[in-house]
Amino acid sequence: MQKLKNSIFLLCSIITTVSASTINSKINFYDISPKTIPDIKAEIIENTPIKSNGVKFHGSTTWQIKWNISWKSKNDICYLDTSSATLKVEFIMPRISLAMKPVLNVSNAFDKYYQALLTHEKGHMNNGEKALNEVNQLLENFSSYRECNKLNNAVKSSITGVINKYKHLDSVYDEKTNHGKLQGVSFKGFI
Repeated sequence: MQKLKNSIFLLCSIITTVSASTINSKINFYDISPKTIPDIKAEIIENTPIKSNGVKFHGSTTWQIKWNISWKSKNDICYLDTSSATLKVEFIMPRISLAMKPVLNVSNAFDKYYQALLTHEKGHMNNGEKALNEVNQLLENFSSYRECNKLNNAVKSSITGVINKYKHLDSVYDEKTNHGKLQGVSFKGFI
């Protein structure tokens, strides 16, 4: 019994996880060249590179979590030593071509539409940020194992579960907002 108590004390005293995370975001643009306000919609539909199952979208957000861990083994106990997780977010958004000088009313209409679209897309990024926070909490509180390969597999499985949960929430978000239309991502009112 004394040996078990010592092992428990040893386990509690050596499990110290150092965690770090970062968020990197980037906007990739596709250009449109509207001369009139109605041209904005036509130009976006014609020039968007975002297509899924035959449907064209005006903007998109993809996010990915990359993670690294290191572990230590002591007295037949394998535990996380350090961990890090990074969220990479990429937006694809329309912009008025830099080679074009639109008239003020076209520019203003596009800017309002763009802001509504970006607000919707940031909702997807928010899911990625929540996933990153949950991954970090998971890593900070991860259990020890007797074998390091089992620890590694458990970490991988747990993180995959978190990511899948928030990817599903991205789909739910699009369904609830009708891909942003219920948040004002509509040409009505802007164009």
